[in-house]
Amino acid sequence: MANPARAAALVALAKLWDQGCPIASPDDRERLVDIGFRRWDSFHRRHPRIRQPPHEARIHDLVRGLVEAVEPEPRMVGPLVKDYECVAEVIAAAASLPREP
Repeated sequence: MANPARAAALVALAKLWDQGCPIASPDDRERLVDIGFRRWDSFHRRHPRIRQPPHEARIHDLVRGLVEAVEPEPRMVGPLVKDYECVAEVIAAAASLPREP
C-alpha cells in the first residue's frame, strides 16, 4: 500500500517545481521528503522544553534542517530561503496525514 502522506508531499513538490521553485527539483524530491519528515517528527526530541510549539517555530526548524541537509554552504542561502519555506510548508502539511512506518 502506498504511503498517502509521502505521495501528497511528492505531488505538492511537483506543483512547486511547476510554479518555479528551484528547490523542488525532480532529482531531489524523494530526499527532501525523507529529510523533511524525519526533521518534522524529531522536533519534540530536539526541543523537549517546548510543549506546544507554534506552527511557525516548527516551520522555521524544518527550513533550517532542509537548508543544512541540502546546501553545501547553509549560511550563504540568502533570499533562496523563501523557496525552502514553501517546501517546508508543503512537507509539514503532508506530515499531518496518516503515514505508514
